Amino acid sequence: MLFSSMLLAAAPSLSGQQAEPTAARSKPDTTSDALRLNADAASEQQPQSVQPPGGFRNWIEQRVRSFASEGEREQGVTVAFGTVTPGSGLAGGVGYKHFNAFGPGLGYEVGGMVSFRRYQQYSAAFGRLNARSSTVELDTADRRVGALFNDSSSKEPGSALYVEARYRDYPQSVYYGEGISSLKANRADYSLSGVSVEGVWQRQFNSSIGLSVRGGVLDLHVGTGTNATLVNFEERFTPATVPGALEQPRFLTLGAGLVRDTRQQPGAPEEGTFVGVALRRFAAGGAPDLDFSRLTFDARAYAKPITSRGVLAMRALLSSDFTDSGRKTPFYLQQSLGGGDTVRGLPSYRFRDQALYVLTAEYRWRLHRHVDITPFVDVGNTAPALSHLTLGSLKVGPGVDVSIRTNRRTLARLEWATSSEGYRIVVATGPAF
Repeated sequence: MLFSSMLLAAAPSLSGQQAEPTAARSKPDTTSDALRLNADAASEQQPQSVQPPGGFRNWIEQRVRSFASEGEREQGVTVAFGTVTPGSGLAGGVGYKHFNAFGPGLGYEVGGMVSFRRYQQYSAAFGRLNARSSTVELDTADRRVGALFNDSSSKEPGSALYVEARYRDYPQSVYYGEGISSLKANRADYSLSGVSVEGVWQRQFNSSIGLSVRGGVLDLHVGTGTNATLVNFEERFTPATVPGALEQPRFLTLGAGLVRDTRQQPGAPEEGTFVGVALRRFAAGGAPDLDFSRLTFDARAYAKPITSRGVLAMRALLSSDFTDSGRKTPFYLQQSLGGGDTVRGLPSYRFRDQALYVLTAEYRWRLHRHVDITPFVDVGNTAPALSHLTLGSLKVGPGVDVSIRTNRRTLARLEWATSSEGYRIVVATGPAF
């Protein structure tokens, strides 16, 4: 979902590479993963609250929590800041929602975002949307595998059923070639644009177990990139040798995601587990050589093994595309290693291939009630098939971050991460995972 009615939501990260910061994606709570501020025009007057015991600070914190809950109104304007997609640069946008416009529980939500680098994304959803953010949502078919679910919002029993259309235009997408041995010097750019129209059903059985089914049409097109500092994709590579470079068929997609989440505060988790599995089929009309299926497994665990002030957070992400023998996933849909949701020390989309895994460990030390200091390490690898994944040629990205938080939510993070290809500085909202 491009826009959320929550006052604060997990958003994509704004990152930079060595000497020239750019934007990279962190894990959002919704599709665009942007910082949401509800600008509801409703002028309904609220009764003045009496200051509770515990002092002025406690009273202020209760007012913030109260306003945050009011941010989940069913009608109003939303304003968003963040990124459209990794590499888009800082973006902003506006949207409007009215969940009961056509009767109780039947409404719509629209919105759009534009970045300084002219990345654009627009969406419109119609249907039963009231429980969209409080039930498990599997995101669109072209979503990065490290950010498939709305995993930073609390869930409660309920269901949502709607149709969503989305248009995206990414004029400066980056490609380095395929495989773990691709060269940084081969960096080239291309444009990616197109639409998706999908039907979505979300069902939350209880506070921890939810299911989402999503299917429809994905129609993307590859063109010449607009970054004058990079060589164009078609000049650096031979299009006839890159799957999906000469033709971009219209895909029919159907996927399902199942999640079990026992975390008490998904916006700032300290204990519990998250396990998600997703399976999606991509059927290329008129180009069966490009058909593929994708299986993704995402497991996370959180514990306080030493002291109540320190949280050990671990994640294992595994994903693989399955095709007929000798065939490949179109390059613009391949999963990739690098960026805020995989190995943070690598540039976004750095290593693309048919299969990947990422292992992450963090120790989130609560220096102050509103400040965490977190050393972390990310390791990962890619391969042309699931059976070829090994511990060789690992890409390692250690780093440290400073987070601003409350008891319920991670508000902002400043991360420094390094790898064999340099360092990156990341500014993000929401937890890393």
